[in-house]
Amino acid sequence: MSYSNWPNKTNDKTTALTDFFNKSHLLNSRQLKEEVFKRRLFFDRVAEVWEEEHRTAEPNHNLCRILQRMELKPGQVVLDAGCGTGRLAPFILKKIGPEGKLIAVDVSANMLKIARQKFNYHNLIFYQADVCELEVSGLFDQVICLCLLPHLPDKELALRSFRKYLKAEGQFIIAHTTSREEVNRYHAQLPEPICCDQLPERPEMIKLLQRTGFTMLELEESDIYFLRAVSS
Repeated sequence: MSYSNWPNKTNDKTTALTDFFNKSHLLNSRQLKEEVFKRRLFFDRVAEVWEEEHRTAEPNHNLCRILQRMELKPGQVVLDAGCGTGRLAPFILKKIGPEGKLIAVDVSANMLKIARQKFNYHNLIFYQADVCELEVSGLFDQVICLCLLPHLPDKELALRSFRKYLKAEGQFIIAHTTSREEVNRYHAQLPEPICCDQLPERPEMIKLLQRTGFTMLELEESDIYFLRAVSS
């Protein structure tokens, strides 16, 4: 992937994008639940280490496989849920083009501080919020959760929120660059509260999707985890 193929950066204020999606769409951060707040503190502490481990101009092989299967299209409106330091941003923007819009949301201020230092595109905006508490509906063509779902304490609430955010037949992606077993094993070794953050087994995940109004299109559990569903 060449830098020359990435969307052009701009120093202009993202006025048009903030008109499209602005802070009135966010609930007050004081309403964050205790468990979400604990995770916010954790990721604030590890933001610089996370960025050091994931800083790269090119996606690794497994991330490339995931990106190829997202079916991103020019002009789409995308939510990068739990965007962290912006790992996915340039790759999503390349796919959706200058007419697309990318809203990137994370609960961690320190993660977002790094992301904002790295990226400044006219069709990208970062917001700090609990991604389960956006006051929008029917806005997004895709909601993408890369390495996020285990960290959402109430997964059913999260999926109901994501379904609400999607347009009719919008796509919902859950992805990890390692297997479910590896994700859960790694998290179990970390301090609280992350040691409790697990990716559900296949039967439980299917039930969650059914209860929250999604139809699963595919679920690969191999050396990666990739789930694609559509709002039904």
